Parts: sequence; C-alpha cells; structure tokens
Amino acid sequence: MRKSSTRRLTTLAALGAVVTGMLAGCGGGSQTTATTAAGGGAATAVSEAPAASADPAAGSEGKQEINVWHYFGTESIQLEFQKFVDEYNAQCDTAVVKVTVLPFADFKKQLSMSAVADSLPDLVFIDNCDCSAYSAMGIFEDITDRVAQFPQFNDYYDQIMATCTYEGKIYALPAESNCLGLYYNVDMAKEAGVEPPTNFEELKEFAKAMTTSDHYGFSFCAHPSEEGTSQFIPFFWSAGGDSMQLDSEAGVRTLTMFTDMIKDGSMPKDVVNWTQGDIPTQFINGQVASMVMGCWRIQWMKNNAPEGFNWDVVPLPSDQVKANVYGGENLAIVKGKNVDEAFKFMSWFLDYEKNSEWNLNTDEFPAMEKVLTDPNYTEAEYWPAFIEQIPYTRARDVTPKWPEISVGYQTALQNALTLKQTPEEACKEGQRIIDEALGK
Repeated sequence: MRKSSTRRLTTLAALGAVVTGMLAGCGGGSQTTATTAAGGGAATAVSEAPAASADPAAGSEGKQEINVWHYFGTESIQLEFQKFVDEYNAQCDTAVVKVTVLPFADFKKQLSMSAVADSLPDLVFIDNCDCSAYSAMGIFEDITDRVAQFPQFNDYYDQIMATCTYEGKIYALPAESNCLGLYYNVDMAKEAGVEPPTNFEELKEFAKAMTTSDHYGFSFCAHPSEEGTSQFIPFFWSAGGDSMQLDSEAGVRTLTMFTDMIKDGSMPKDVVNWTQGDIPTQFINGQVASMVMGCWRIQWMKNNAPEGFNWDVVPLPSDQVKANVYGGENLAIVKGKNVDEAFKFMSWFLDYEKNSEWNLNTDEFPAMEKVLTDPNYTEAEYWPAFIEQIPYTRARDVTPKWPEISVGYQTALQNALTLKQTPEEACKEGQRIIDEALGK
C-alpha cells in the first residue's frame, strides 16, 4: 500500500482534475458565531470578519503568532480542538497558535474577501471538496517538498490525497475524514426476522420487512443539497456508475431502487426534505427503522438515543462493486504567511498518534492504512463497520464544476422520489444539467 514519493505524486496528478477558482459549497455545516482564542479554554466572541495579526511577532512572550481558522459548528468540538492548541502552545518555544471560529455559511466568502484584503490567517481547515479550487486561486502554499519528508505522507490513501492536490502539487493534508454506514434498529430487525442487508436486493427486502404501520423500514438523505448527492452517489458508484454519466443503466437502477421504496411505503416521502441533521432524530424516535448516516453521528447517537435503544451499524449494501464516499476537512497553509511555524503545527497535529486521537474524539478517522489495524478503532463500539469500508471509499470528483454537477443529482432525486418523473426521465433531466455544467 505504501508508495514512493515520486510514484505518489505521479498518481495524484492523474487523480486530481484540473481546477479553476469556482467556490460554490460542497455541503452543509452548523452555524456558529465568529470567535477567537489563543489558549486557556473556550473561544471568546469577536467580529465576524477577524483579521490575522499584522505583526507576526505579536504572540505571547515574543513568539510568532500563528492564526488558524476553522468552522467546527458545535461547542464540544471547538473545545476539543482548543485542548490540542493549548497542548501545542505549552510545549512550543517559538510560536503561539490562536484560533478563530467562523460560521460555515460564511467561511468561504470570508476566506475569499480576506485574500483580497491581505488579511488571511496562517492555516485553515477546508472542506476537502473545496480545497483544490482555493489551491488553483493561489491562496494555499505549495508544500510538496515539505510533505515529501513527512513520515506518514505515503500512508494516506490516494483518493483522499487527490483532494489536497492541484496540477501535481500538494497544497494541504487530510485532517479528518469520514464515510457512511447503515444504522439500524436491532430490535426491529429481530422482530421482522431479517438480517442487515449486504446488496441492493437484500436492501429492498430489508426495508419492506422492517416497515410496519408505526414506522418506515429505511431512510436516506435526499435533500436538495450536497447532502443528498453525497448519500446517493455511493450507491450509484456501487451499481457501476460514472459520476459524469447519471443517465445510464447504473443511474436508472439506483434511482429505481429508491423510488420503489417510496411506492411500496418502506421509505417516507419526506426524505426529499430531511437533512442529515433531521434523519437521526427520526431514527431514535422510532419513525424509521434504519438510516444511511456518517460515522460523525456515533457519539451523538450515544448521547441522544433513549435508554434501551438497541442499534448497530453495518457497511453500505453494495451492487457490482463496493463503494463509499469521503467527507471531511483538509488542513492547508496560506501562501506567504508564517509558513515554517505553520508547518510545525501542521506536522505536530497530523502526526498519526495525535491526529487519530483528535479524529476519535470527533467521530472521524485519518484516511490511511494504519487505521485498519488500530485497536482504538477496530475494537471500538460501532467503528468496525466504517473502518472496513475505508479501502474502497473515494472522493467526489475533484473539479470546480462539481457544485453544478451535483445539482443534476439533486434534481433527479427530487423528481423521481416525489414521483413527478420516472427514474428514466429523472436521470435524463439530471444528465442535461450535468452536461450543461460540463459545457456539452
């Protein structure tokens, strides 16, 4: 699985599509207010347009100040990251890291505006499907030579590294990754006399058997946003689909499977409106017996499921091939800032022992082979179903046109699952939008 640095860069150059500067979003996120902190606990409120320090030596005790921006939306994750920053600051003699939290909805806009105003931070966490677009704009530092010496550089999976790459150069490293699984109510499955499904045919039977007058058997997010696309596309890939060719046998087969579930009453029509934040609530309230959801919901389930709620997670059912989709964030250094000190923090935070601790605490994982045998994951409750899928998990196509392409998927899902169009018609309409995005 390990590769030489030369071979790795050659492979990534082939995987990474040429990207220009289009900045449309790749997914949803929790709203936050802008906050900043340099240590000692939670961040404190500041302006929603914070600027990086004008004096790079303005840190405490003459240390260089390193500013990090992120958009982690929940207070618990913000506090968790601050713990890592505090630990780093306590042992670093040359720099002090300060953290600014921005609302997810404003993050990319603020990043672009700050680039114009020359008020960017030193480091940013960025949605992995946005990373190449900002690299193409020249906002991020080329760290190819630096990461070639990074001990675990060759351990990252190529698909996740492709999101860090533009024109064969490396501009970021993966900070946290996630994928999807099938969560299901164990007691409801026992009552229905069914086992978790492993393929499409079994999934349809499972959904129907799990359905009663009180609840639906299956649910996934078909919301008209990237959330819907990202939950549909691994099933489409599994059926042999090509991301740019929705109007295909694979597209019709996958969309027909879900449409049939709407027709026979085993999946609620409301999935076209439910976000990834809505569905887990429906699941723990007993309205749906199973759901497609990411590993990032493990801790939420533990904290919010009612006492005695018996649930488990299995890999996504597959068709022709096994497939899953990467989500998560990359960590990038801003070009021309305090690059040396920023890379020191990056190296410290992304060291496997440190980074896996962060990922475990936030229900994510480092996208590398080492995770597959890490007992902290393999022996952790609910995690094996996600870990075993990592080798065949892939990133969404790295192209600036992806947000427009994604609309084709969203439109097809909406039209088919509301029964406005047949799966064949919906795939053709979605393909028309994809072709327009591609300039065909």
